[in-house]
Amino acid sequence: MSNVFSLTLAKPFFPYVIRPPFQQFAERVFGLPEEDATATLAYRAYIRDQPDEAAALFRAKVLSFSLATWTRHAATLQGFLVFCRRRAVSVFECTPSVINLFMLHSAQDGKTFGQVTSFLDSLSFLYRFYGMPNYVLDDSVASTRKFVAKACVHANRKKGALTAADIRKIWNTLIDKFRSVEKIPLCELRTFVMCVFQHSTFCRFSDLKEITLDKLFFDTEYFKIKISSSKTDQAGHGDYVFLPSRPGGFLDPHMLLCLYIQKLNPDPAQTLVYLFPPLV
Repeated sequence: MSNVFSLTLAKPFFPYVIRPPFQQFAERVFGLPEEDATATLAYRAYIRDQPDEAAALFRAKVLSFSLATWTRHAATLQGFLVFCRRRAVSVFECTPSVINLFMLHSAQDGKTFGQVTSFLDSLSFLYRFYGMPNYVLDDSVASTRKFVAKACVHANRKKGALTAADIRKIWNTLIDKFRSVEKIPLCELRTFVMCVFQHSTFCRFSDLKEITLDKLFFDTEYFKIKISSSKTDQAGHGDYVFLPSRPGGFLDPHMLLCLYIQKLNPDPAQTLVYLFPPLV
């Protein structure tokens, strides 16, 4: 956190040496011109104090936020700052209509609603930091935001279910890398077998990691596995899942589990051996 101030101000470039940290920070972090930074209420408060005291207070204010926070807000606002400069409008003096116009342009450019929301959050942060009126809170901005929510693309970050094609792709990657099943390290094989196991049995990882070898019942056509307790079995009565044998060579879940247990080579003297123990 301490680097955010020094990284933005510590460049030995003469034109910046005689400028106070307030202007330096505004330009280096946000790219704000001096006339914009010095027109803020925060600057008026800054010059009321003694230079050394003002610099110390400003530094403390900057360091109250993390480097990640400054980086995120600065990156999010770059498009809007360019938008304002092209129209010869100060970011601190633009009316809500400028913000609305930028949101509409963002929607037309294919920006997601999440990106528009991040822009409004960052702009609100900028206004608060420099003590300026927060135009983001204007009613017209709220109305335009609702309209843009319908016009914008909504990114779906929900991951899809693991499919048979995904299983095949992972398997092909392993074979391409290690050339044969015997050469696949235990760690990689364990991870792959876990994927196949969950795909075939719909078993949660929280249940999977608790399975011990004594809960496996072998049959030539399937494995029957007892799940002692699960998220949907709070009473702990237990339930069974089945790992069937299917044609497919080494992609057969039944054959894979047999191969994995052989490679795991559990100690028969141990009474409690997990099927998928942590590997260190």
